[in-house]
Amino acid sequence: MIVYFININKIIMDNEQNTPIIPTVSADNQFHTSHGWNFDTKEYLKFLLSLMIDYDASDIYLTYGEAPVLRVYGDALRVEWLAPLDDNVLNQFKWFLVKSEEDNKLFNEHMSVDLWISLHARRYRINVSKQRGHIMIVARLLSEKVPTIDELWLPQIFKTLMERTSGLIFVTWPTWSWKSTTLAAMIEEINQNKYRHIITVEDPIEYVFAPKKSIFEQKQLGRDITSFASAMKYALRQRPDIILFGEARDPESLKNAMALAETWHLVITTIHSRSVEQAINKIISMFPQDEQDQIRNNLAENMVAIIVQRLLKKKDGKWMIPAHEIALNNTALENAIRDNKLNQVDNVIFTNRWAGMQLMDDDLVRLVTEGKIDINTAIENSRDRVHLKDGLKDAWINI
Repeated sequence: MIVYFININKIIMDNEQNTPIIPTVSADNQFHTSHGWNFDTKEYLKFLLSLMIDYDASDIYLTYGEAPVLRVYGDALRVEWLAPLDDNVLNQFKWFLVKSEEDNKLFNEHMSVDLWISLHARRYRINVSKQRGHIMIVARLLSEKVPTIDELWLPQIFKTLMERTSGLIFVTWPTWSWKSTTLAAMIEEINQNKYRHIITVEDPIEYVFAPKKSIFEQKQLGRDITSFASAMKYALRQRPDIILFGEARDPESLKNAMALAETWHLVITTIHSRSVEQAINKIISMFPQDEQDQIRNNLAENMVAIIVQRLLKKKDGKWMIPAHEIALNNTALENAIRDNKLNQVDNVIFTNRWAGMQLMDDDLVRLVTEGKIDINTAIENSRDRVHLKDGLKDAWINI
């Protein structure tokens, strides 16, 4: 086993620019740029992935012509003391990572493939793709264990939702917002408290669940199943109680999800959107015009909740914290969906705060009030700055 020595493993601030930087290590580090390129490329990749652990980085970016870049608490920071990457190194990284026939086929067909590896007693989710004709690699460091709802600072309504035995729950977000981690925490809540059969359909599998009270089937796209849609179609024959599938990518997947929800299964999935209203619009607009009325009715009947999550840098700069917009289905929301009056959705959420619903801007106000994020972070992530500022003023916070 090779041991890598890093003299300083914490982020420091540049005194002149007041920005976080990766500190320089001593030149006796075997991978320091001053040594030239005279080391094993496979060991170098292992070293780069170990840096994510040393610096509490969530991601690393390996791009042609650039030194490796770590994402630490939301900031993308260059590791200046490492040499820029060239085609020879990146191609060898790709050869080391994309080993199986299935992964090679996916990469050759789509010029992109998702996979995971275990290294340094940790798991990494990795995307290998191409940009400007060169290999690009993005790796994410996964949690050492499946986190809980409380450990992720998620609202307690998440626990209430996991008590449901049927219906459709959408968790939505921009990219890189703890998607897989949040979904894992929701499933773990069931695993710890309910005797259920849970099927997960993922691309790729990121968290491997240790069965507690529940039993699991975890299926990976391209290895165990050919598509999300086919997995959802045949899930009913496997007598599950809960089905988690990674993303609602197409109309067929959504139709199958609604069909499962109608037959007393709890279905959890994701879609990219910035608000509850946008999520509903996006779901309906996936379908042809002549099917949309039926989809509105199905969605109104079977939807349990839509949760929008954003990941924000904490005020102390040392970690990230989620903010949420939450819509829980009720008569008012059902009517707004069926009648295609989605401009009423925000008002439904606002007037039902007593039931656990909340607008994103109201949650931002809460995080500012509790001292967890600063005002600028709240403003940058708000949907309606006027509503946000009114909320801050009502909380006696000067802007």
